[in-house]
Amino acid sequence: MLAAIKKEDRLKPFAAKILLKIDSGEIKGVYASTAAIQETIFWFHNRQLLDELVKAVNFLTHMRHIKWVPLTPEICTAAALLMSEYNLGPFDAYHLATAISLDKTILSTEHVYERVKGVKKIEPVEFAENL
Repeated sequence: MLAAIKKEDRLKPFAAKILLKIDSGEIKGVYASTAAIQETIFWFHNRQLLDELVKAVNFLTHMRHIKWVPLTPEICTAAALLMSEYNLGPFDAYHLATAISLDKTILSTEHVYERVKGVKKIEPVEFAENL
């Protein structure tokens, strides 16, 4: 998600295409952790891009056809275990714990997810190219 809303990112065209298809309803059954919104807030805040921060959060929170999955105590506990087991950062762990709690599928370029047994990682570039 962050790749689509940053001004420059090598994945921007692919991420933007995916988000457009989600928002239009062409891709169904999509969910994301609310940690994705938090991650966006931190990314823009840490760079002092406060005007862009408001636009980015507004964009994400108003997307149609996406189910926002809240961080529950269970997801946070799972994320902590995943951080310990796979040396993940907090946001990667939140995203993975959310995926595990639902369908064990994650759309990401993060290679660490490939090490997690039972999780299906989908590469965004390949996914976008097949739309």
